Amino acid sequence: MRSALCDKPADFVETGCRVCPKFMTRDSERPAQGGLGVYSILFGSFTSVGQTEALLRSNGCLSHVSHAEGGFASAFLLRKEEGSWRRISFLHGDGPMGICQKIPGQGERRDLLICTYEDYGAGAIYVMGFDADGKVQKQTGLVQTWIAPGWRSVEKQKHCSSLGADLKKVSLNSIEISVFFSSFDVDPPINCFDESDTTTSKISNSKKIQDTAVFTRSDDDFVPDEKTKQLLSEIKSSR
Repeated sequence: MRSALCDKPADFVETGCRVCPKFMTRDSERPAQGGLGVYSILFGSFTSVGQTEALLRSNGCLSHVSHAEGGFASAFLLRKEEGSWRRISFLHGDGPMGICQKIPGQGERRDLLICTYEDYGAGAIYVMGFDADGKVQKQTGLVQTWIAPGWRSVEKQKHCSSLGADLKKVSLNSIEISVFFSSFDVDPPINCFDESDTTTSKISNSKKIQDTAVFTRSDDDFVPDEKTKQLLSEIKSSR
């Protein structure tokens, strides 16, 4: 695998490459000083059934949103052919974000990814598939999460809401997601996501929802069941 990433064998280290590979140069974003570290490997048949492939997630090298903690690190899709690993795609900013796991394929269908990420108070749980060349073919959001409306704003708000979500169960034919929703009005307005706000604002119209959203597989898509449609609609209207 390192031979598919590093420029030469002398660059090999246990977790990746001693120096940043030349192919990672992207427009104005030049490889940074230091090396490339691979922190996760997920095996599967991501481009088509029967392929032996691996999705590698890495940190280092490209400085822009490349930190593993934020979920925006670079990714590489490798394929094993005649006993050797070959890089078929390099994804940065347009690939999987966050913590991902495999959704197994079915029959003639390839494996998919389901990923969850959060950044600056907003995030999502989504399903992603690759085409035959290892490029992102389709990305479908299942649940969008947030900590408050205007989550990048410091202005005080009259209404606060948040939605958290965790993957509960992933199987061949369905996905279950736990959702945690909170919504309330405040008078006078407060900064919804500032715990240090010492206002004596009164809270009214409070609503809390803790439930399970279920998405059923249809080919490569996962669609919400009727209860989940109603759940997400209720959350949307209360936001």
